[in-house]
Amino acid sequence: MSEKLVLTFGAACIDYIAVFDTFPKPEDKVRTQSLTLCGGGNAGNTSTCLSRLNINTKIVCKIGDDGNGKKILQDFKNDNVNTQEVLIKQGMTTSLTYVIVDITNATRTCLFSPSAEEILVDDVKKLGQSWLNGIDLVHFDSRSTPAAVELARLVKQNNILCTLDLEKYRPSLENLLLLIDYIVTTERYSLSCNETPVTTAVRLLKSDRCKFVVITKGKDGSMLVQKRILENKNENFNRVSKENIVYDDIEYDVINCPSWPIDQKDIMDTTGAGDAFIGGIIFSILQKWSIEKMMCFASYVAMRKLKGLGARMTLPRLDEINFSIFD
Repeated sequence: MSEKLVLTFGAACIDYIAVFDTFPKPEDKVRTQSLTLCGGGNAGNTSTCLSRLNINTKIVCKIGDDGNGKKILQDFKNDNVNTQEVLIKQGMTTSLTYVIVDITNATRTCLFSPSAEEILVDDVKKLGQSWLNGIDLVHFDSRSTPAAVELARLVKQNNILCTLDLEKYRPSLENLLLLIDYIVTTERYSLSCNETPVTTAVRLLKSDRCKFVVITKGKDGSMLVQKRILENKNENFNRVSKENIVYDDIEYDVINCPSWPIDQKDIMDTTGAGDAFIGGIIFSILQKWSIEKMMCFASYVAMRKLKGLGARMTLPRLDEINFSIFD
């Protein structure tokens, strides 16, 4: 395992994944090709990805003391994710997600059934400082946002790096954004804000703390935007393209990276691809890799995930990766 230690903060749940030839129409009665029970949740998936990449990882999430909660803990232990900070609520039903996978169109639709209680501000006030002992980076998945803000303030006081998976608008989000070093979001989020990916990134970069914003675009790859760094020694990666733009008299670097090549027939399920991508980003930050190498590596990790059912089945392990393909 790496000497680096990452704390993830957010959601862990159980995914019930039903595979269909095509998405059912209203009033249809159709048979599934398969029904699979597996671990899910944004923070949970990214934790598993990091652990398989030999990054010491511990997770803070809240689960119930039911069968699904026990399965979540066992899955984490099987992947060497540290669960000592997991909050277990007696009598609470653990969150679960019903996932409909459309094989023909390579899409997935998620129906989320949340638990009765997220991580609370009081949980952070009681335990937050102890969670940060020895931590090099904290990753937030934007769930339990008020509690995340409380923890992010402690993170800042302790001079610890932090990343954010910005999935959609949530209460207290604006307060959290001011405390984040690196943001990964989606083209869908930009559309929900009536913005383009670039204007979303420029808005988020107005925070003095934020160093870069990555926007994922599914099969169309990803884009990174950062304030122009004149002394930036960019590596020459043929897979990425670079340009400079100006907004409100401020110069920005824009780096576009295509998705890693994969045959359509090899795409089993897109569930958790974004979480895998974020795992690749965090791994790269800890290695202090160049922006270009980071984007390529994260794209590769996401591609590997696409080959399996559920969010974790085909997440790569460190010793399976030929790192020369990123040189």
